[in-house]
Parts: sequence; C-alpha cells; structure tokens
Amino acid sequence: MSFRNTGEPIDMEPSINYAIDRIYKDYGDRVSVYQKGKQLLKFGRNTSVTTSESTIWHTGKYAANETYAADNTNPIDTISSNSADDTEVVSIEGHTMTGGNKTFVVQTATLQGQNKVTLNTPLNRCTRVAHNGGSATNLVGEVYVYEDDDLTAGKPDTAAKIHLTVRAGQNQSEKASTSLSSVDYWIVTGFRASVLTKASAFADVTLQVRLSGGVFRPQEDVACSNAHNGVIVFHPYLVIPKNADVRLVGKSDAAGGRDVSGSIYGYLAKITD
Repeated sequence: MSFRNTGEPIDMEPSINYAIDRIYKDYGDRVSVYQKGKQLLKFGRNTSVTTSESTIWHTGKYAANETYAADNTNPIDTISSNSADDTEVVSIEGHTMTGGNKTFVVQTATLQGQNKVTLNTPLNRCTRVAHNGGSATNLVGEVYVYEDDDLTAGKPDTAAKIHLTVRAGQNQSEKASTSLSSVDYWIVTGFRASVLTKASAFADVTLQVRLSGGVFRPQEDVACSNAHNGVIVFHPYLVIPKNADVRLVGKSDAAGGRDVSGSIYGYLAKITD
C-alpha cells in the first residue's frame, strides 16, 4: 500500500511511487512529483581534471572544488565578466540559507562588462547562470558569480570566492553540482560521465551527497574513457534529501589534465504536507 497516492500518473509510476514511499518512511515527508512539475538536469564540464578529486565544473581550471559558504550565511553577492562586451541580462539560480533551511531563488542581473554588479539577493549557493534570452547577443567572455573580491580584468583574484563560472562563448554555466531547498527532494534516476580528451584518457567519476551539516559521502561511481561513456541507471531511484548538496567529482589517469563532463538527472518532488 502506497503511503502517498495522489492519483496522478507520474506519482503512480512504480519507481516514482516507491521513491515517494521511501521519502515518507525515511524522512517523514509526504511529497509529490506531479505537484512540483519539474525535471532537473545538472550538467558540468571540467577541462582540468587531475589525479586529485575535482568537481565537474568549469571553475575547475581555477579551483578543483567549490569552497562552500558557511551555513546560514549569504556571502555570494557579485557577478562580472572578463569581457567588456558583455552587457546582457542573465538569469541566476541559487539558494539563500537561514535557520538551517535553504530557499530556492531566481533573479536577474544586467552585466556591465568587467565591472562588478551586485546581486539583488545575496546567496548561500549558486547553481546556474544563463543568458535570459532577452536579446540575440551571445555572451562573449567568462562570467563569474562570487563573493565580493578584488578583480583583475573582471575576474575575481581569489579562486576560493568563485562559486560559478560560465565558459567563454557559452550562454549557460556548466556545473554538475546543485543543492536542494528545504521543501524539495531530488529523485535521481541516473548520471553520466565522459572523457572529452582526444587521446588515450581515463577518469573515475563519483556522485557525492552531503546532508545538511555533514560531509560529502560517495553514493556511486563509474569509470569512463575517451572511447566509452560511463552511465549509471539507478533502480530503485536514488533519493537526495531536502537541504542537501550533491556533486559529481572526477579523478583522471596519471597523465592528468583531462577534459571530463558529466550530468545528473531526475525528478524534483515537493513536500505537500
């Protein structure tokens, strides 16, 4: 007997329904995928994966892993580009955090080239930046979201203060990492990893989850190469709890400097009562 039977088709799909039951049994929350109405794909790329653990994110060329903001602080407050030509409007997704709970926030900012632009809402986590589509002009330079810092040609001087980077010439960030709000669970159906280096190259990629106030722990890993993608399909699906952080991290073969991409995909479920 299902603990949460909404009668909606997606919630009654057997694997989804089992995940909904597990959330109720394990965490005491009743949730609905149908009422949330949102799939979630987190894609990232790191062109500089070495033999040390590195997050699959474009900022990896400056810092292997994100230095996460402390709980219940919201220091991520600035955005800029390293190109004076970037004056487009971008959409910024992330979370604030107060009292141990994360709240999902979407806001916009108008870039002013290499000059600092202050975010309307400072963040605890920043998970995506994208051209908002309001113009036909592509982003030109790298775009950074960070804790206020000294700049050199639009780029923050302190790598640890950068929380997201948009690759030059792209219109969206590439960060295989995200966080969950206090009212959402992520039912992950699988993840993928690829080595994009055109050589004999290998990498091991691990999906890690950190519960609120805890440390990152591995959930599953996969090997990949320039010849073969690594793909994990969860059955039953993997449940990421509310307020958690999740990321893909990679380690390369001994040669290092590998170009690795990865993605995590699944359904968001909303707490209903």
